[in-house]
Amino acid sequence: MLARLRLQRLADALSSRYVVVERTVIHRSPIVLTPYRADGLIDADALRELVSSAHAAAGVTAEQVDTGAVILTGAALERPNAKAIAELFAAQGGRFVCASAGHRLEALLAAHGSGAVARSRDARVPVLNVDIGGGTTKLGLCVDATVISTGALAVGARHVPAPVDEMADAIVDATWGRTTRFDLLPPLETFPRPAEIIVSGGVAEHLYGRDRLDRGDLGIALGDAVLARRERLPAPIAPGAEGIRATVVGASQFSVQLSGSTIFLSDPAPLPVYNVPVLRVRPDGASIRGAIEADAGSGAIALAIDWRGEPSHGALRALAEAIAGATGGRRPLVIALESDIAHSLGRVLTEELGMTGGVVVVDGFELRDLDYVDIGEVVRPAGVVPVIIKSLVFGT
Repeated sequence: MLARLRLQRLADALSSRYVVVERTVIHRSPIVLTPYRADGLIDADALRELVSSAHAAAGVTAEQVDTGAVILTGAALERPNAKAIAELFAAQGGRFVCASAGHRLEALLAAHGSGAVARSRDARVPVLNVDIGGGTTKLGLCVDATVISTGALAVGARHVPAPVDEMADAIVDATWGRTTRFDLLPPLETFPRPAEIIVSGGVAEHLYGRDRLDRGDLGIALGDAVLARRERLPAPIAPGAEGIRATVVGASQFSVQLSGSTIFLSDPAPLPVYNVPVLRVRPDGASIRGAIEADAGSGAIALAIDWRGEPSHGALRALAEAIAGATGGRRPLVIALESDIAHSLGRVLTEELGMTGGVVVVDGFELRDLDYVDIGEVVRPAGVVPVIIKSLVFGT
């Protein structure tokens, strides 16, 4: 999918952050199955032809694409050459985010792309998104425009042979936060109960009656089985903005060049770093540890910490101990704060707690889940670093 984005600087004249205020889709490619070669690897040539034809249909060239996102999901993610192919297309198609969408990230993407997150804000009620795909089913419980809990099941339209009724029963159980034998993530939180359920993913096209063409899988049967159990769900099924494209719709990405003038760097500093995923956490060890454990990567991570309070040494020491205890200092770490405490926190982490592995602390930044950051090398003599914030853009 290709779109034109219009950015607007935030109302605060001193802010360097831009937001997307308009998104106009100029092309949606046909839905196609992931092409595989005879040896089981993803067919890069077939994908390249698909991308080229999409550019031609949209009337643009690859060089005219400024930014975007390449997201690896589902069964394709398990192929040995998946990451290399995604990075290849990212390098050819502009400054892209290249992300491996684990179960939690895919659940977040689907909840945003389906409109469930926006619906929870506009209707002011909890909304549960259930994304039923070919290999997995992802769940995202949305409250006040935030996904507060996610779940995942090894249930989908391409599990053949598989008892459709058993899979549909598992989906119903998962919407209530019950444990099933198909669980890939811990069950959903059981409170608050959703007031509405939105279904997305390929099976949603069948469930909502938008597509009744047999695709050679269990999609129609599974969609019908879930719909037949709607009285057993915790909430009524509501219309969804997107079905099969929910995970990718609006998953554009934009980059904003900023200067981080308030920054702490360990010695040696782990710069430059690129495409560092942001984990938004509370300032306590349990929240930080949970977010890190849910992240399947091994590279640098960025913790966006919503820290409040007076910058006393005791308070900063407690925060530093929570960070060090949860991370173990084994991965390059970026810490982003809105409060003006970067230098103080950085010194406590490195000088008092002896944290190693490379630490960068920046303040004055507001980061969200699904953001990525690039931080360049220090610009001398000003002593600033270029910071690029990349955000996945979700339209309604």
